[in-house]
Amino acid sequence: MTTNSTSRFWTCKALTDIWTGDAYREGNRLITTGLLGSIRWWFEVVVRGLGGSACDPSNPHNRCPQDSHKKPTGDGHRCVVCQLFGCTGWARKFRFQVLDENGNIKRNRIRQNQRFTLRFHALRPIHDEEWALLDLTLRLIAEYGAIGGRTVFKPTDESNHHHEIHEDFGLIQLESTGSALPVSTEKELRDYVADPRWRRVDHDDFAWASLDNFWCVKGRYLARQ
Repeated sequence: MTTNSTSRFWTCKALTDIWTGDAYREGNRLITTGLLGSIRWWFEVVVRGLGGSACDPSNPHNRCPQDSHKKPTGDGHRCVVCQLFGCTGWARKFRFQVLDENGNIKRNRIRQNQRFTLRFHALRPIHDEEWALLDLTLRLIAEYGAIGGRTVFKPTDESNHHHEIHEDFGLIQLESTGSALPVSTEKELRDYVADPRWRRVDHDDFAWASLDNFWCVKGRYLARQ
């Protein structure tokens, strides 16, 4: 298994405004942790869909490291997601930045039709499979999901909801990766996320957040009816 210590870039176009929000719930500034949090969530969905295990970082009795609620020092076994994105006692393997069209750090809200680049700079060696999983995650977001703290509102035709304003957020189009990425087969990724070195967790009431349970019909939506 090979590893890489480098930077990877994904260039995107915002099809809608992207909302991340700050401590005051205002959306004029770009809060990169708001983007990274949703990328991580979709990464967890991909890992579970491939047969791997991903903890719930919001649950102190489930999140990594194993028995983290008993071991505040961060000792313990990690899931494959925390291995890349970090957890208590284990810093994430990369530095995350959002760049504008001129390559500068973007600080203001990403607006509709703006182009921006997601930069992941490796701080420690990152396995080829981890890069491949990240690429798959971003492609999934672009094709079928959304990114940020607020995402897509579904339209409604019900008379008692006609007054509601439905403003979509978080839709992106992936334009390029900007750098050569390792090619991994589905079997290689399944073998990687199921490797016994990673912690296995009880998915319990968040088991639904897996690609095994997702479906999509383009151009259609579920209404309240």
